[in-house]
Amino acid sequence: MGVKFTVFTLAFPGYTAEGAVEAAARLGFDGVDIRAREDGHIYVDTPSERRRRLVELAESLGVEIASVYSYVGRELASPDPGERRRGLELLSALLDLAVDLGGEYVRVFAGTRERTEENFRRLVESLKLACRGAEDRGVKIGVETHGELAYSGATCRRLLEEVGSSALSIVYDVAGVYREGLDPLSELKSLGVRDVIAVQFHDFKREGGAWKPVLLGEGEVPHKPVVEYLVSAGYSGFAVCEYEKWWHPELPDPLEALPRELAYVKALFGGARP
Repeated sequence: MGVKFTVFTLAFPGYTAEGAVEAAARLGFDGVDIRAREDGHIYVDTPSERRRRLVELAESLGVEIASVYSYVGRELASPDPGERRRGLELLSALLDLAVDLGGEYVRVFAGTRERTEENFRRLVESLKLACRGAEDRGVKIGVETHGELAYSGATCRRLLEEVGSSALSIVYDVAGVYREGLDPLSELKSLGVRDVIAVQFHDFKREGGAWKPVLLGEGEVPHKPVVEYLVSAGYSGFAVCEYEKWWHPELPDPLEALPRELAYVKALFGGARP
């Protein structure tokens, strides 16, 4: 099975879940990573009938709901046992949502940016509990390299080893690693691709002391060497276009920009030699 090209529905503010799926299909994506939050396209309180209809719509359009992109993370490393418990309960409900939608994984964040050993231990213990539920359901939990406790090859590898579950995987955000001041290729090599379920693609450039989101290829994030390594290593997971229109309304309309974004990522994979 080859790489599947998906789009995170963060690209579609103002759309319904159904509208986002229809747009992704029309634009040529293989699937969507659906934004699951109170203000997102779907959430844990979405009725089962609507979940079923959304799956039927996706199937009729020839696309899949690849994953559920949650915002769980900080709670899992909280020093407050009650907050950790609530975070785990929410993650359990999100795993159920992924099952209902046919998703392969639920995206979470790696706790907090306060990189202490205590926080890391709490994150590990929370993920051990969560992964039991994921294993029972036959889905995975994908921890994103978003700048929290798992932000590099070494920290991701340590997290995977200490949790010790086949249900745990990594969502490798190339730009997220780069913005930590690290080399995304070196970090990915130290991690390896076996436990990477998805790789995210979006671009930035430094402007006035801040990171400005730009179209793929117009920034400084080094995607090409990462893709060359992915192809050489036999990667067959998801390639996610993370077009952050929701957070950055100044970006071009997704219906105009995403065809170019998708073509850019496909060209990277098509031009790389195994």
